[in-house]
Amino acid sequence: MLFYQFDMLDDFIKDNLINNIELEKQNIEEIIELYENKKSNLVAITTNLIEITNSINKKKLENFHKTITSLKELLEEINKIQQFASQLEKDLNETIILYENSIENNKNEIKANLVEYNKQRDELFNKIIKFENTSTIISNSIIALSLKVPNKKTKTKSTFLNTNITNEKKQNNIEHDPQDHNTLIISEKEQKAFLPFFYSQVETIYKKANHKYKTMQDVIDDLYILPLNRFKNSAIARFRESFHLIRDKEKGSLTKALDLGLELMFKYELNPIVIAACRNLDELDVYLDCLAENELQDFTCFDIKFEIMPQ
Repeated sequence: MLFYQFDMLDDFIKDNLINNIELEKQNIEEIIELYENKKSNLVAITTNLIEITNSINKKKLENFHKTITSLKELLEEINKIQQFASQLEKDLNETIILYENSIENNKNEIKANLVEYNKQRDELFNKIIKFENTSTIISNSIIALSLKVPNKKTKTKSTFLNTNITNEKKQNNIEHDPQDHNTLIISEKEQKAFLPFFYSQVETIYKKANHKYKTMQDVIDDLYILPLNRFKNSAIARFRESFHLIRDKEKGSLTKALDLGLELMFKYELNPIVIAACRNLDELDVYLDCLAENELQDFTCFDIKFEIMPQ
């Protein structure tokens, strides 16, 4: 189906149209399936890259930001390719209907459809070539980022200005105290962050975890009590926690998760522990509004307390 000249199509329509359209539909369907697989692979690559963020050296932050931005753009390009291919498949079906209704009465419209189809098909393959070239470049960037850098032991410093001290018990066992926990506690003494949680969210995670956790308290210990060194590279941590907020807590799209991560990655006044503590996007939005207005005392979604080392 590589006819571009209107006056060359009469014999083709009469003798070969339906067989060729059916073959072309198979090609388009294969492209749609191929790029669905590529999307799945890209999602896995992006998720895996985010999981190794703690090993990324601060010197690679700019490269990390560029690579993640490019991955997001690749996902958008895959969506465009799939949409474009689906539209071409629809166009082929419409041409078949015209043919079956009346080849003679619809011949000129069929010819116009075929000429336009071939132009759009060329555009699709231009998009595919561009995607594949960009994909190769980004693969090299991911390989470079994935090279682990030996961790240096450094003392974690609190980036919070507030100096409230608490010596209270951090969290009651959820099995004995089945209620929401509305306090974020950052303990320099224990080098841990104790995150707030909704009881209903913990219960849902526990029930859907396929026996990964023996008790609901195991969920708390795994997901809501985090080491402070997880946040030592604050830019990477802001990106990662924003990503997890959208993907894991909001069940949002990968593109939306990447968007928020990239938006907040270099927002240096925002402590990443707060992002991790937010139980939903609404809480983060409220905190960001309070932060922008320099009125953090107005943030009431959960309390923030600190346990600092004695001077």
